[in-house]
Amino acid sequence: MNAWLAIAAALAAATTLIHLILGGRHVAAPLLATERLHAVPKFTMYYCWHLVTIVLAALALAFGLVAVGLGSRDLALFATVGAALFCLWSLAMVGLFRLRIAHFPQWALFAAITVSGAIGLWQ
Repeated sequence: MNAWLAIAAALAAATTLIHLILGGRHVAAPLLATERLHAVPKFTMYYCWHLVTIVLAALALAFGLVAVGLGSRDLALFATVGAALFCLWSLAMVGLFRLRIAHFPQWALFAAITVSGAIGLWQ
């Protein structure tokens, strides 16, 4: 078993849970409760919310499969690059939109996944 890829899988799974529980409470629920958005953008955003949930769970699955020897290292590489891109986009949004980094902490979760995935790929 590749311990670093297992850590990446656990971090991705934890990120998925954080997204579902805290994000659902503080982002998705208020989005659905708003009456000022028209139905199409509102439910498109809600649809995208669930796409993110699926992608996060897929990252955890990808890292987990490779960690136990049931997947190609290319799968772990794809997941690691994806996590890195998510991290970079989070940081770019903080800078572009002058967000408080403490209010937009997704980058840190993706950075940890990226680092553990990268170390796991080198083993």
